[in-house]
Amino acid sequence: MTSAPLTPLNRLRKAWRDKRPTFGAIATIPSIQTVQIMAQSLDWIIVDLEHGPIDLGSAHAMIVATSGTPCVPMVRIAANEPHLAKRRWTSARSASIFR
Repeated sequence: MTSAPLTPLNRLRKAWRDKRPTFGAIATIPSIQTVQIMAQSLDWIIVDLEHGPIDLGSAHAMIVATSGTPCVPMVRIAANEPHLAKRRWTSARSASIFR
């Protein structure tokens, strides 16, 4: 009996637990096309809302752009404030990235 393939998030977590290197990038430009290209070959990508001119709508689109790839999107919020994290969490869940 074979097990089901790991989801991208679980595959990333397993690599970290096994102390294997992973490769990723930080996206600071609000470009869906750039994220689509990068997501084809990266393990993770951080959508940087702290240092880039990325609004919530663009961040959502960038997260969705990783769908169907092995890349795990993450978001860096502008400040350590619960209300900022909650808005991003809700947006990410609606994008169905937690597959």
